Amino acid sequence: MASRVTQSILQYAPGRDGDDRHRLVASIQSFITMYRPHAAREDTDLFPMLRSLVSAHEYNAMAEDFEKKEHELFGEDGFEKMAKRVADLEQSIGIDDLAQFTPR
Repeated sequence: MASRVTQSILQYAPGRDGDDRHRLVASIQSFITMYRPHAAREDTDLFPMLRSLVSAHEYNAMAEDFEKKEHELFGEDGFEKMAKRVADLEQSIGIDDLAQFTPR
């Protein structure tokens, strides 16, 4: 599900016409609907429990494994590349200025 939603966001982000923008908005809303409870569960249940189940050494080893996998998948500066890609997409669809979403 997540990969389909992400793919549709990437597909419709460059579009400027009304139909693509409507599809993009719908895809982003789908992603938000899916992601909010997922992130909340990770933050409140999964990660705190993980820390109690593994030793500090195991936890650090997992972090190193994740970083190694990140480098394998995206290159040495993979996180930075992906963050820039997201920032570029946000700018291209006009959502890069967070002040526009901040209540006054």
